Amino acid sequence: MNELCVDKFNLKPYLKRGTIKCLNPEGHKGKLYVLTNKARKLLEISIPVQKIKKDYDLIGWISASPRQRYVVLKTLLLNPVRRTSEEIRIKSSHLNPCLSRISTKSILKELMKKGLVETEMGKDRKRYYWVNEEGKSLASDLFQLPQG
Repeated sequence: MNELCVDKFNLKPYLKRGTIKCLNPEGHKGKLYVLTNKARKLLEISIPVQKIKKDYDLIGWISASPRQRYVVLKTLLLNPVRRTSEEIRIKSSHLNPCLSRISTKSILKELMKKGLVETEMGKDRKRYYWVNEEGKSLASDLFQLPQG
């Protein structure tokens, strides 16, 4: 898949012409855009349109973070056993070395509030985290998107 590697790109003319549409217009950061059928015909692109409803607000929210929410969620999925926040931070540091202990815990709390991650206190008085079914479902949509 080709990626557009541009820091700033004016989308307004394309929105006005109806060649692109925003999937999550309510989002402030992490907006996702797709080509409309009109643009597909003009460009002679035969990409099938997906009819499955996805939570693009949540996908945009995860990808809008400076790759930190994305990295924590991906780490939890790549290592499907229950882990402590420190174990998650250490595993995540391979993908994002700037992830701190405090930011890892706050990201885990955010993901729990969104209903993507579950937690419980272990017998050793440590808190363990894992991705629930809703998180796995969203992650399958999220990890198909190109990350830049």
